[in-house]
Amino acid sequence: MGGKVNYVLEGNLNYTGAVITWLKDDLKLIQSPGETGALAEAAVQDDSLYLVPAFSGLGAPYWDSYASAAIVGMTRTTGRAEIVRAGVECIAYQITDIVKAMSEDAGITVEELRVDGGPTKNTYLMQFQSDMAEADVRIPDSEELSGIGPAYAAGLALKIWDDTIFDKLNRTAYEAKMTKEVRDKKYNGWKHAVKMVLTK
Repeated sequence: MGGKVNYVLEGNLNYTGAVITWLKDDLKLIQSPGETGALAEAAVQDDSLYLVPAFSGLGAPYWDSYASAAIVGMTRTTGRAEIVRAGVECIAYQITDIVKAMSEDAGITVEELRVDGGPTKNTYLMQFQSDMAEADVRIPDSEELSGIGPAYAAGLALKIWDDTIFDKLNRTAYEAKMTKEVRDKKYNGWKHAVKMVLTK
């Protein structure tokens, strides 16, 4: 861009939104993805359950294709709601892993995540993502930006519009509210659970 070489960092995750499909179609714990937010809210908060969704190994930043999926930390209080919450939270934990790795590689602090897609309807997940990544999470009114992005890029390249067009996108915002102590405890628990399934 502008005669300067720019690099993009990409974080490949093998299993994120598909976890919700697994909870619905295979475990039959939910009838629709829309139930996950309320169940996550209703779960026993002291139940430290983690789902590591390594159904086809783990992608970035672990790169372990032989890792196996696991549910770690079950107790007597673990039930349907707790398993669903662990499934929802594992999406945020994996994205947080990527954010931390990219921040370290690029030498920057990520202050904002802009997200789209079906899971953005889950307010529990969006707030939890903001809390874990310690970043604002912004969701555009348009759920699916995958098609809009290339159209905007083409319009910019052809000078049909300038980058102020992005200012016209309305966004819902989530801000981190969780205390550092709680966040660190939860994230360290996730890292411990991941370590248990790694093969290298």
